[in-house]
Amino acid sequence: MSELIVHASGIMIEPMVQEEKARIDFSKRLALACDKAGMPAHGRQAEIAKRMKLTPKAVSKWFNGEAIPRRGKLQELAAIIGTSSSHLLGDSAIDGISEGHLIMRDDSYRVDVFDIQASAGQGVLVRDEFIETIKSIEYSTEEARAVFGGRPAEHIKMIAVNGDSMSGTFEPRDQIFVDVSIDYFDGDGIYIFVLDNDLYIKRLQKQHKKLAVISDNKKYETWYIEDGDYASLRICAKVLVSQSRAYRFHS
Repeated sequence: MSELIVHASGIMIEPMVQEEKARIDFSKRLALACDKAGMPAHGRQAEIAKRMKLTPKAVSKWFNGEAIPRRGKLQELAAIIGTSSSHLLGDSAIDGISEGHLIMRDDSYRVDVFDIQASAGQGVLVRDEFIETIKSIEYSTEEARAVFGGRPAEHIKMIAVNGDSMSGTFEPRDQIFVDVSIDYFDGDGIYIFVLDNDLYIKRLQKQHKKLAVISDNKKYETWYIEDGDYASLRICAKVLVSQSRAYRFHS
C-alpha cells in the first residue's frame, strides 16, 4: 500500500511543476511588457492595483509568479499596459506595445481595441464579422462620461463590424463600443456571444423560456436559443454605442 501512495504522489508532481513554470513565465512577460510600456518599476504594482480596483497584494502575486489573473482581469491588465492578453499568456510573440507607451493620464479616458479572439476562447471560429481598424481612442473624462455613462475605461472596448447582419442599426466598418464586464444576459439588447464554438453579434430578446436571436437586417431570419441550449451559450460583451465610419466627400 505504501508503494502505491508514493507512486500516485509522483504523478502529481509534473502538472504542479508545469503550473509553476507557467506562472513564472507570465510574471516575466508581464514585467517586460510594463518596461516597454514605460511604466516605472517603482510603484507600477500600486498603480495597476489602483486602476483595477484590487489590493496591491493581489497584483503582487502576478509579478511574483504566484498567480495568473482570470480572463476578465487579464484583459483589463493587458489594456492598461497596451498589449494583448494572448501575449501575456505566451500565445502570441507580438506584444503590440509602442515603445515608450505612456500610461493614461488622470484626465483622459482611453478605450482600447477588443481582443475578440481572447475573449471568445480557444477553438472558437471568429468569422469575418469583425475587423480591427483602430487600436485605441482617447477621450476627455467629461466626454467619456457623456458617452459611456461613468463606466470604468477598462470595461469598455471597441471593434469594427464587418458583416451586414445588423445593417440598419450599424453598417459594415462602423465602430461599436462594448462593455466586457457584462458577460451575462442583462436584458434585451445587442450582444457579442459564443454558441457552439461560433461567434455572433446579434440582438437577443427574452421570449418566455427561450432567447430570440435577431438580425436587424431583415433578410436574415430570427432563430432561437432554447432553454436546453443555455449551457453552451457564453456572452462576451454587450454593445453600448456605435459610431458611423461612413465617408462623405464634399469636393
